[in-house]
Amino acid sequence: MATRPRRLEVRHSQTFHMTLAAIGMALLVITAIYAAAALMGEASIGQRPSWLIGLSAAAILYYVVRSVLRFRDRRPQVVIDRDGIHLGFGRDLLVPWDVIQWARVRGIRPSLQIGVDLEHFAKARVSMWNLDDNLSSVPGAGPAIAVRAAGLDTRMKPVLDAVHAWKPSLRPHR
Repeated sequence: MATRPRRLEVRHSQTFHMTLAAIGMALLVITAIYAAAALMGEASIGQRPSWLIGLSAAAILYYVVRSVLRFRDRRPQVVIDRDGIHLGFGRDLLVPWDVIQWARVRGIRPSLQIGVDLEHFAKARVSMWNLDDNLSSVPGAGPAIAVRAAGLDTRMKPVLDAVHAWKPSLRPHR
C-alpha cells in the first residue's frame, strides 16, 4: 500500500521579513539623521527636492510596516492537501485538484505556476503589475496563477514535488 502524501504548509518567512524590517528601520534612521542635519544647515540637499526624501521615507516606512505584519502573520499562505491547493495572501482561495491542468516551477526568482480554469483564475484576483503580491498571472500561459517564492519559508521545488505527490497524473507543462 502506498503511503499517503503529507500535507504541506508554506508560511511567510520570519527571518526574511524581520531582516527586511530591520534594514528598512536602519534606512529610516539614516534618513531622519540626514533630514535633521539638513534642517540645521549641517548637510546640503543640493539639487534634490526635499519632497523626494519624504516620499522615499514614506515608501520605506510602508515596507517596514508590511514586513512586520507579515512577520507576525503565521497563517499558512499555501497549503497542499487532499482537497487541492489553498492560496492565502488575502484571498483564501481553494483550487481543487480537478481544475488544475498543469504545474511547473519557472523563473530566475522561482515561482510555482499553476494552470487553472477561468473561474478560479478570476477568483484569484491576480495582476501582472502588482509587484507587492505573492500571486501574479503568468504572461502567455492563459489562465495560470504564479506563486512567487519571495518572502516564503519554503522553496518552490519542494512545493511542486508536493503537488505531484498529491496529483501524480498532472501532465507536465513546458
